[in-house]
Amino acid sequence: MALAALAALAAIIALGGCGSMRPPNRGGPVVLITLEALRADVVSGLGGEPGLTPNLAALIRQADWAGRAVAPSSWGVPAMATLFTGLSPWQHHAVLDGDDAHLAQDLVTLPKAFKALGYHTTGFAGGHWYTAAFGYDRGFDSLDEVGRNRDAAEHLASLAEGKELVWVHMPEPQAPYVRRDWLLPRLGRADRADLPQTVEPVDLLAASNPEVPASPALRQRLGSMYRLNVAWADEKVGRLLDALRASGQWERALVVVTSAFGEELGERGAYGHGGDLERESIEVPLIVKLPSWCRRPMVPPAGQRIALARVWATLVEAAGGKPAPAPAPSLFRAAPAGVLSELYLGNGVNLYSLVEGDDQLLWQARFAPPEPRLYRASLAALAGTGGANPRDSLGVIAARLFDGFAGTPPLGGLGPPALALARWGAGSGSRPVADPRRAAELARHLAARWGDFIAEELTPGAEDREWLDQMPPPAPEPAEGGGPGGPPG
Repeated sequence: MALAALAALAAIIALGGCGSMRPPNRGGPVVLITLEALRADVVSGLGGEPGLTPNLAALIRQADWAGRAVAPSSWGVPAMATLFTGLSPWQHHAVLDGDDAHLAQDLVTLPKAFKALGYHTTGFAGGHWYTAAFGYDRGFDSLDEVGRNRDAAEHLASLAEGKELVWVHMPEPQAPYVRRDWLLPRLGRADRADLPQTVEPVDLLAASNPEVPASPALRQRLGSMYRLNVAWADEKVGRLLDALRASGQWERALVVVTSAFGEELGERGAYGHGGDLERESIEVPLIVKLPSWCRRPMVPPAGQRIALARVWATLVEAAGGKPAPAPAPSLFRAAPAGVLSELYLGNGVNLYSLVEGDDQLLWQARFAPPEPRLYRASLAALAGTGGANPRDSLGVIAARLFDGFAGTPPLGGLGPPALALARWGAGSGSRPVADPRRAAELARHLAARWGDFIAEELTPGAEDREWLDQMPPPAPEPAEGGGPGGPPG
């Protein structure tokens, strides 16, 4: 699917430090630290076990806003693109892997917005999809595609007074989970026994077998290894924050720490992320420390779940920009009730979630019949083994699914959506709720929210054609043996 660009939707206007409510000032460092697969309920200070994440807990105590946010998706490509643009997945259209993971050229990404505000911009990207190959370098003065934590820490320690945006992304705590024995004391004694050296993504997929549920012992081991990786992610964040303090710019720094999506640990038989939009996959921590040059109050109370998409406008507005209406509003402003999440091209379905208060509506729009062999094909592909029948290979199955996806309206699907209502517990977990009236109400809200800034729902294939029609014609091929127009003179 071609990337349907949204020209000028996210334009900004430079206003001076901390928006129009404050006079212009010299500003200071803006530091965004993003992780992957860190779910909110394991973080100490947000309801997680004490001592597992001491560095995040210390930052929470110093924060101006700390709480739980709802990610725009459970998959890295759409979730990170939303963090970088403030737009929903269907607005920015970076919703799939491969070519469709690119950020469209005319999107105003976070570094582009900060360049317009006079900032020097530096990025340290850990992760295949968040590199120059997929447009993440646009607006950065430098983007380290290796993203080694030591390089990022050294840069933060060297910050001087002035305007600089620094983005550091680390792939932890997602798999592979690695056993680091020196972190074992952060786990309870019962959780330290019989742990493997590593847990690979293929191990999580194997444990997600819909026909053979993982044993309680395996579930405990996988959960312990995940939490051990959470402790390692916390340690890495702590080292970055210590480096920032060593620079002498801590008080002047705007610091945001969050995760692009969460992680499932067998709650409904699934492990990992990207397979659904259940609570564990989309509820993530969000921590915001304001700088000395921006002390504007933030609107949401700490206990309220907010859209992670609001980070973009919060950073841009704090630095003196005025975002256009399309991105989600900043934390300095009121926002509509309800948080939308999206996940496209599943096993014949597109998935949507709307969270309002403690209620979650799950909307399933079918675009193709389910592929019964998809799980085994995915497992074989991840393990590097070929299937016995080429017709059952992941590539062939994915092609069939993509054909159905490209020809079907994404939200409308092939018929009425399948709706499910769930209620989230006080600290973690959710349970199904039978309340047709509430489900219908949330369904109306979800459809309205998804349709914001989308004039008409087209099939992905029709959007491709509409966008390609606007492209200039390709340049003529040079004549053989010379440049454009003929042979060499």
